[in-house]
Amino acid sequence: MNVGQIGPVYVPQSTLPPEVIPAIPQLTALPLRPGFAGFWLRAIACIIDTILIVTIFILVASFFPSTFEKLLPPSSGSLMDMPRPAPLVIALLAALGCLYYSVFEASSWQATPGKRILRLYVTDLNGQRVTFGRAVIRNLARQISGILFIGYLLAAFTEKKQALHDFIAGCLVLRRP
Repeated sequence: MNVGQIGPVYVPQSTLPPEVIPAIPQLTALPLRPGFAGFWLRAIACIIDTILIVTIFILVASFFPSTFEKLLPPSSGSLMDMPRPAPLVIALLAALGCLYYSVFEASSWQATPGKRILRLYVTDLNGQRVTFGRAVIRNLARQISGILFIGYLLAAFTEKKQALHDFIAGCLVLRRP
């Protein structure tokens, strides 16, 4: 049997003109996966923060030069000699740096000014704002990461771009969309 033997074939017309046929519904946007901040973005943020801290330090020191001169040993007069601050000065600067980072990262900004400029922020592993205590732990652990920069280099090779101090404190550094 062939089609010719069946007779005329009826093909129903669409009851709606083509302009009225509803379009296929668009898929809703999937939730964005957080963008992890990699090594280089974090390094640039650190450089920005360092420039800011040094600028503030120099401004404050310029208003009280005699106080800050006492912190550095006398120079031999040679341009090749670098000043060697006392261990107490180094400890004080490290503590102030830790406080700077901790206060900003535990704030509503969740970022230091350098991170904020680059649209980065610090969270815990659940994406929540870190507490001041966790921020202090993270920034004390940065001292460990700073040994030969090995702890920082982990951020270049881990899935969530975490440095050693992020692992220790249970933190992430993310990029804002």
